[in-house]
Amino acid sequence: MLERMARPLAGLWNGAASVISGFYRALGTPGKLLQDFMNGSWLGHSLHAVIVDVVIGGATAALLLDVLRIFFNVEGLDTAAIWVLGLAWLAGVGAILTGLTDFKDTGTGDERNITGLHGFINIVGNGGFAVSLLQRWNGNHDGAFWTLLIGYLLISFGSYIGGHVVFKYGYMVNHNAFSRGKRAKEFVAVVSVAEVAEGAPTKVMFGSTAVMLVRRGDVVHALKDTCSHAGGPLSGGELRDDTITCPWHFSTFRLSDGSVVHGPAGSRQVSYRARINGDRVELQGPHD
Repeated sequence: MLERMARPLAGLWNGAASVISGFYRALGTPGKLLQDFMNGSWLGHSLHAVIVDVVIGGATAALLLDVLRIFFNVEGLDTAAIWVLGLAWLAGVGAILTGLTDFKDTGTGDERNITGLHGFINIVGNGGFAVSLLQRWNGNHDGAFWTLLIGYLLISFGSYIGGHVVFKYGYMVNHNAFSRGKRAKEFVAVVSVAEVAEGAPTKVMFGSTAVMLVRRGDVVHALKDTCSHAGGPLSGGELRDDTITCPWHFSTFRLSDGSVVHGPAGSRQVSYRARINGDRVELQGPHD
C-alpha cells in the first residue's frame, strides 16, 4: 500500500535526488566533507537516525506538557513547552538535512519512492511544529496545541514509513552485516599471481565470496567486493593511492583495513589478510 502511494510521485523523488547530488558536486571537496558529516560516516552509522530520536523525544515531551496544562490544569508549563518544542523543531531541521543527504543515494524504484514519501511527510510535520511555535510566541497556546498534535501525528506516520524503509529495503544498513562470507583460519590459495594485474582492482572468488584484490609488487590488499553501503562492486571502482571508491555511490575505503574514508558508507568494509606464496595469492580471515 505504501509503495502504491509513493509511485505516482516518482518523478518528484528522482528530481529531488538529482538536485541534491548536483548541489554536493558543485561544492567540490568541501561538499564531500559536508556529505561525510551529514551521512554520519565519522560516527560509524547514520547521523539521521540519531537526530530523529531527538525530534520524536522532544515532540512527545512538548505534547505531554500541553496535555498536562490543558486537561489537568497544571500551571507554569507554557515556557517549558516552547523550549522543548523549539528543540524538537531545530532537531527536525537537522533530520531533514541529513535525511536529504542520505536520500540522494537511494536505489531507484520503490526504495527511492517510499523514502521520498517518508521525507515529504516529515518535512510537513516539522512545518507544523514551526507554526505551533509561532502561535505560542503570539500567546495562542491553546491553538498551538492542536497544531502540534497534527504535526506529531504526521511525524509519527512518517517515522513508521522510515522503519518500513529500513526493515524492508535495508536502507543505510551495512550490506555485509548478515553475510560476512567465507572464513579461513589458515591461509588458502585463491588465484595465481599472474591473474592479479599490478595496481588494478581484481575480482576473485574466495569460496562463494567475491573478494577484490589490489596487488602492488609483493603486497596484496583484499576487501570483500560487496560495498557495505548498498552492495556495489568495489572491483569496478576507482583505485587512488591507498583507497578504493565504489562506482555506485562513491563510498571510499582504505585498502589496508577497509575503514571508511568517505561516505555515504558508515560501516567498515570486510577485509582479509593477503600474501603471495610462490606463484599464488593466499587469503586468511576476514579480520574481525
